[in-house]
Amino acid sequence: MAEERDGNTAETLSIEDQIREIQGRVKENPDLGDELREQAIDAFYEGFGSKKWITYMKNFNFAGTPAQLARLTTRDEDHCHPYIAQARVYLVANAMCLPGTDTKMLDGVTGFLDAPCDEG
Repeated sequence: MAEERDGNTAETLSIEDQIREIQGRVKENPDLGDELREQAIDAFYEGFGSKKWITYMKNFNFAGTPAQLARLTTRDEDHCHPYIAQARVYLVANAMCLPGTDTKMLDGVTGFLDAPCDEG
């Protein structure tokens, strides 16, 4: 699915694919890993839903949708899967050892943040 962003067409990616992309960027640029680690620490201390939390989570929504960002920053869809809330916490915690553990960003996250939600 393509979306219009700032006059450019960009491919919309799943949250997991965006996390994978960030992992690759960290591998190529350890300074990015340091920055993400600091943002994750700030997000942890300021708390869920804070400006720092939203700033950190936006790193994983560079090619996503507003609904995906909401999944990362609100509890509105926690009912869609029993592990969505924990997966968000893992996404913060997994950054604590960046850039050294750049392949661990999806630990505890895979299969949960993109879980479909049947409102039915």
